[in-house]
Amino acid sequence: MNSIERADMAIIGTWRDDMKVDQNEVKAFVQEKGRKYVVDNVVSRCPTQALSLNDDDTLAVDNRNCVRCMHCINVMTKALSVGDDKGVTILMGGKRTLKIGDLMGTVIVPFMKLETEEDYEKLTELAENVIDFFAENALEHERTGEMIERIGLANFLEGIGIEVDPNMLSEPRQSSYVRMDTWDEEAQKWFDRKAEEKMAA
Repeated sequence: MNSIERADMAIIGTWRDDMKVDQNEVKAFVQEKGRKYVVDNVVSRCPTQALSLNDDDTLAVDNRNCVRCMHCINVMTKALSVGDDKGVTILMGGKRTLKIGDLMGTVIVPFMKLETEEDYEKLTELAENVIDFFAENALEHERTGEMIERIGLANFLEGIGIEVDPNMLSEPRQSSYVRMDTWDEEAQKWFDRKAEEKMAA
């Protein structure tokens, strides 16, 4: 969490398939701690209400609304675990107050696998592109987030060689960097691009 708020480039481990749930361990946890404890400390603390405790003491998970905050997994360590499709999310521009107010990092790569040497080389190449672009375009005493605010996210993405993606969010569930008046056309371009990538693979 601190990296989202403070790092110029945050690389956060995540997964994109469903969370794994061992219902027998869930029942054992409920039996040991009690239903009230589970509701108060796990279910009600989910930021998107993606969890619910069933009458038979099993846990229902709405994976579509899970934001991977890891709270439930950290509390119920035996019962819950991350999915198998693991990778990283990359955010740029987090910072504390300097020239302008605090900024949260903006998602620039929603998901990237880090399994092979090529994956790590791709991440290193992205970091080098960002550093080169920053060196050429940032003002004195300026952080990456302030530079992005000044020149615009679209110009920054073009400069580092990343295409705009509907999943690039500054404020989740509130504001995406996709113009709504051309939403259908932009979404279709994205779907077409993904279909081409799938055909090429």
